[in-house]
Amino acid sequence: MTAYQKRIGNIQKKLASKIGTDVNSFEVRELIAEYDFVAKQLYQMDDVTKLMLEIARAYKSNADAQEGVDSIYGTGFASYIGEAIEAFYSR
Repeated sequence: MTAYQKRIGNIQKKLASKIGTDVNSFEVRELIAEYDFVAKQLYQMDDVTKLMLEIARAYKSNADAQEGVDSIYGTGFASYIGEAIEAFYSR
C-alpha cells in the first residue's frame, strides 16, 4: 500500500508542475494514464473509470479534499487534477 501511495504522490507532484498546461495535452494525459495504471493495481480492478471520476468530483467539490491536496501541491491543484482526470476519462 505504501509503495502505491508513493507512486501516486509522485504522479501528483509531476501534475502539480503542469498546472496551467492544457489538461488535454500529451504530458498531462500521460500522467493521468499512469495514475490509471497504478490505481488499477492498487484497487485490483480492471476498470477504475467510475472510481477516478468520483475522485475527480471530490477534488473539484469537496472543500476538505481541496484544502488537503492544495496545501501539499499548491493552490489550484485540486481543481486542476479534477479537470485532468475528467478530461482523460471523457474520451
